[in-house]
This record gives sequence, structure tokens and C-alpha cells, in this order.
Amino acid sequence: MLDLEQLGASAMEIIAYAGVAKSNYVEAAHLARAYQFEDAMKKIDEGDAVLKNAHDAHLVLLQKEAQDNTPQVSMLVLHAEDQFMSSETMKLLALEIIEVYRKLQNLEKAA
Repeated sequence: MLDLEQLGASAMEIIAYAGVAKSNYVEAAHLARAYQFEDAMKKIDEGDAVLKNAHDAHLVLLQKEAQDNTPQVSMLVLHAEDQFMSSETMKLLALEIIEVYRKLQNLEKAA
């Protein structure tokens, strides 16, 4: 069974990794605005690598909860999951923004 200290540490790990990933995705969108698509995609890749750590930490929490058969939900864990999901959403938006700027650049070149 996870004690509150372990639960809090795991939640903070997820929050930290998700925050770094989200920052990378936002930076990717900013790079796309400057038509720096190669650098933007590198930031997406960096965000993905960090988000994998958040995913792994989340999976450990879920596995421990399943083993304990006693769900432990805290506000900190809920916040961690929210940050994790918002990072995934930011990635999708950043990829769309990159594509929009690619099309805009192509239109500007054609004009």
C-alpha cells in the first residue's frame, strides 16, 4: 500500500515531468511561428521523451493501486493527472500549429 509520502512524491514527479513536456510543446509552437520547423520538431521530440517519464510514473501509481485493491485518490494525484493530460493536449495543439505555419509559409512563398 502506498503511504501518503510515496503518493505525494509520485504525484510531484508526474507534475514536474508533465510541466517540462508542456513547456517544450509550447516552445515548439513558438518556433513554428518563426518558421523554424526543424527546431520545432526537436522540441516536440524532447517533450515526448520527458512525457514518457510522466507516463511511466503514472503507470507505477496505477499498478500499485491495482495491487493494493484500495484506491487512494488525493487532490495532488488528481492535479498530477490533469497536468499529464493537458501536456498531451498541448502536444496535439502544437503539432497542428506547426502544420498551419508550414502551410502559411508555403502560401507566402507562392505569393
